[in-house]
Amino acid sequence: MRTSQRLRHVSWDWGVFICGGLLCAVSLVSLASAGATLNPALVWRQAMWISLGMAAGLAASWTPYPRWLDLSAFLYLAALGALALVEVAGTMKLGAVRWLTVFGVSVQPSELAKLATACILARVLGGQPSPLPWRSVLSSALLAGMPALLIFLQPDLGSSSILAAVWIGVVWVARMSRRHLATVAAAGCVALPIGWHLLKEYQRTRLLVFVNPHADPLGAGYTIIQSKIAIGSGQLWGRGWLSGTQNQLNFLPERHADFLYSVIGEEWGFLGAALVVGLFGCLLWRAIRIALENPEPQGRLLATGLTAWLGYQAIVNMGMAMGLVPVVGVPLPLVSYGGSAMVTTWIALGLLQSVHRFGTRF
Repeated sequence: MRTSQRLRHVSWDWGVFICGGLLCAVSLVSLASAGATLNPALVWRQAMWISLGMAAGLAASWTPYPRWLDLSAFLYLAALGALALVEVAGTMKLGAVRWLTVFGVSVQPSELAKLATACILARVLGGQPSPLPWRSVLSSALLAGMPALLIFLQPDLGSSSILAAVWIGVVWVARMSRRHLATVAAAGCVALPIGWHLLKEYQRTRLLVFVNPHADPLGAGYTIIQSKIAIGSGQLWGRGWLSGTQNQLNFLPERHADFLYSVIGEEWGFLGAALVVGLFGCLLWRAIRIALENPEPQGRLLATGLTAWLGYQAIVNMGMAMGLVPVVGVPLPLVSYGGSAMVTTWIALGLLQSVHRFGTRF
């Protein structure tokens, strides 16, 4: 965006922050139950991360988004550097090396990569002609592909697929031609067999047991089976807070993180699970409106990338819990336990607010 362009100030879109705050409230209530027999301190740590995230989100919303885009190259290079550092100095958890330990605090650089990739793609493609020239398609694919590859090697298939979703969303709104879209789709189909052989053995097993979890009920299929039992046993009203058997009797793995939605379904039933879906639906609706109403290309693409990130991740996580998609290990935004994810997600909400509040006059 040219600095000579003036910025306009409009009212806040309170729906974005209200939906985010309500989802965080759901997180604390559910995490208090999930952590009761796991680690009661988790809920207090989550409250701290939520507070830090909200503060960061408010700061982002007060800053005109063009300033963020001016810093996008720095954020992107910092994310790449952190991801590369994970390869040599990362901390292993749950069989994967995805974290850096900084002053005793675990930080997940892949979360920064999601934010940085959305910003750099908006900056690079915002000034391109329509339809996108082929060189712009390739350069943007490279920008999204480099952090995605580093994340894939950790290994983290779920987070790397989020960057692919961000790229697809941004180039689609940037008006990639149908011919280029068909070429990319064909290249993806050709690359699938190669990608299959690059997966770790446990990742291939997860994809296979998605079709039939009972083929390995005590191994790779165990989490899916227990999650579906938990959600199904909740029925309409749920078993009640602190009363879910799958949760309280420790049958449900990772119930504080990737499968906290299963705890919600078990203890609060269909109505509680539907409430979470409704809050995400409202949040994404407001985010899409922000993207559509912004007349400036970079702001529109930034809002699109952030919406694609949050929407795709939420759908995949809830789909995992219900057995509708393979288990790929992504948290539910604003709900699952995690500091890096919570803070970066609130920054994303702040950037959406900034795109809404600051636009260009022509």
